[in-house]
Formats: sequence, structure tokens, C-alpha cells
Amino acid sequence: MFTIALGGGFNWLLKAYFKRERPDIEALVEQGGYSFPSGHSMGSFVLYGTLAFAVFRLYDHTWSKILGAAALMLLVLLIGLSRIYLGVHYPSDILGGFSAGGVWLLFSILVYTFINGGRPWKKISSL
Repeated sequence: MFTIALGGGFNWLLKAYFKRERPDIEALVEQGGYSFPSGHSMGSFVLYGTLAFAVFRLYDHTWSKILGAAALMLLVLLIGLSRIYLGVHYPSDILGGFSAGGVWLLFSILVYTFINGGRPWKKISSL
């Protein structure tokens, strides 16, 4: 929960720093605020990346890990593409959101691992 909430604050700081305007095209939806990095892309990367991390920690079966993580990352990709389709972001905004989300997710996982002290999770044997 903290990962996602604090990630939103990180996104706000990045938008305030870069102050990039949204694409100057007729968008399918109205969206206010700055464009870079994409908050939806960053947020989806953090949320579904956290769930993918949990899938890898919880499941024993290799294919459960692979399919679960792949499905979650497909959602992230589709959310990013939808923001371009809607005309509210440039492709670089999406890549910036994914990159910032990846950095934030990695930082969060490292902090979690440090706090957790390497204690094992209870495993789930099948999907």
C-alpha cells in the first residue's frame, strides 16, 4: 500500500520538475496537468509489478510464476498503449512512466527485503 501511495507522490514530484505539456492534438478524453511521466503508466507498473513480485514469491510452480507475471505485465503494456491511443500522452511519457515506475518498484522491493530480513513467504503449490 505504501509503495503505491508514495509512488504517486514521486510521480507528482517528477511532473512538477519536468512540466511537460500534453500532446497538442484532439484527445479522445480530457486530461489536465502535465504529461511527463505518465502517472497511469507509472502507477500500473508499480501496482502490477508489486503483484508480479508477490506471484514469484508465493507460487512454487514455474509456469504459474511465468504466466502470472506475464499476464500482469501485459496489463501494464496495454494501459500504457491506451494512454497514447487516447491522445493524452506521447510515447516518451509512457516510457518515462515505466522507467520511473521500475525504479520506484525496485527501491520498494529492496526496502521490503531489508525490513523483512529474508523471511520466507508461505508458498502456494498451484495456480
